[in-house]
Amino acid sequence: MKNKNKPYGLIFIIISTIIMFLILHKNDDLVNLFKIIKIINMKFILSAILFIFIFWLLEAFMIYFLIIKFTNNEKNIKNFWLAVKVTMIGQYYSNITPLATGGQPVQLLVLKDDNISLSNGTAILISKFLLFQVGVTIYSFILALHKMNILFNSHNGASAFVIMGLVLNMVMLTFIILIAFNQQILLKFCEKLFGLLHRLKIIKDVEAVMGKTEKFIWEYKESIGKLNEDYWFTIKMFAITFVQLTVFFSTTFFVYKSLNLTGSTFLDIVCLQAFLYMAVSFIPTPGTAGASEVGFMLLLGPLFPTNIISTALLLWRGISYYFSLIFSGIFSFLVTVIGKKKIYTN
Repeated sequence: MKNKNKPYGLIFIIISTIIMFLILHKNDDLVNLFKIIKIINMKFILSAILFIFIFWLLEAFMIYFLIIKFTNNEKNIKNFWLAVKVTMIGQYYSNITPLATGGQPVQLLVLKDDNISLSNGTAILISKFLLFQVGVTIYSFILALHKMNILFNSHNGASAFVIMGLVLNMVMLTFIILIAFNQQILLKFCEKLFGLLHRLKIIKDVEAVMGKTEKFIWEYKESIGKLNEDYWFTIKMFAITFVQLTVFFSTTFFVYKSLNLTGSTFLDIVCLQAFLYMAVSFIPTPGTAGASEVGFMLLLGPLFPTNIISTALLLWRGISYYFSLIFSGIFSFLVTVIGKKKIYTN
């Protein structure tokens, strides 16, 4: 499970760390960091970490249900353990590759190693992506409508930052809808787009790119069709997705409470965190390095006193990204290296 993007991912992880410490230094919070750590309420930090595990558990349950549905396998601990492996290994490779592109190919290999065909594995992962992408777009759009005042009361450029993210996610949702209901319009659009890119000498072989695009659209159409066959199953998957998103975005609220702060509600912080996710989700750096830190300062910065905002950033990024990276990395190593060695020795 080697990944050519891994060295680049590590470079961006280092850059992300440097950015955080530059922010700490700029706000003179680095000197006061150890003083602030003494007053942190660890009960809320542990709650944030617990919610990260719950987020992973919900992810594993979704993959587990999709494995059962697409392969007709039995519901048992073996298949659930496979779902856990797919989840955690996918987390690690997503964290170290641009736009999380390394996660799905490695997850497909994990499924294949467990005797799940490439076609079924592809359908499982595409369905999971579709459920999450549609779910997070609807979730964030509803919150944006409900808390529009929070979004437009910002005078530091954050609203434009978020609106751009919402637009990009709505474009992605439009493509998914076109794949489901009118592939011909989408194919014609792609053909014109690739023709333009060819004239600009960005694409050399239009036919080859169109062939890959048609295959891509067909695979997604097939997965959407399978989800449409069982509406109740799809509704349950969306319900889990909404709970999963709330759990993940709640970690920022626990960071807020750990610093003994009051004044902002749970819903306000979850909304802002959802906006932040939408704004940075298409940033092409591993773990959205750089953009997440800047976005946090723009969107959530006003909720924290200036003397501890950098500490809040360090805690949030440390739990939501670095803890996830380290834990999933150790898990991936144990499963893919030590686990295989045991198989060979036996």
